[in-house]
Amino acid sequence: MRGAALWAAGAALAFFLTAGAFLFLANLATGPAAEDLPATPARGKPGPALDLDLNRDRLSSLEPAPDQELLLTVENAGGKDFSNVNLTLEASSEDTANPRSRYYRRTLRDLKAGDRIEVSFLLDLSKPPEGSASPTATDEQSEILEIRATTPEDVSEVRTAILPL
Repeated sequence: MRGAALWAAGAALAFFLTAGAFLFLANLATGPAAEDLPATPARGKPGPALDLDLNRDRLSSLEPAPDQELLLTVENAGGKDFSNVNLTLEASSEDTANPRSRYYRRTLRDLKAGDRIEVSFLLDLSKPPEGSASPTATDEQSEILEIRATTPEDVSEVRTAILPL
């Protein structure tokens, strides 16, 4: 009986010592709430140095056919020149059962600060052949267009558009 009482007292002591150690360590990691708040708000970076502007009227006029022209305006809105801007346009079907992606690439050289250049892409937005369509696919499919612009100066911008075709 005496052994059981000693064992229970030892277990309780070990429990309280362990709990106390954890509480002590937890309090070391936290500070007063006033220290967590910055004295002044951090200043954010100005807007993007690279801007991609999709012609919304032209987007709405695209049809499910080959050789559809998409106009995109690339603007260097920052204060530094870009040696080149790599544009990648990915056109993919929203139908994940029948994935079909097409990639188009352009490179703009020496884009000066403040310059705006209009870029044209000829897209193939034709529907896939009848035999490759999934049995649950509807006649109305959407295309997802993702345009990525990157520069060697580590500036990038992405625009996405969903076209109901």
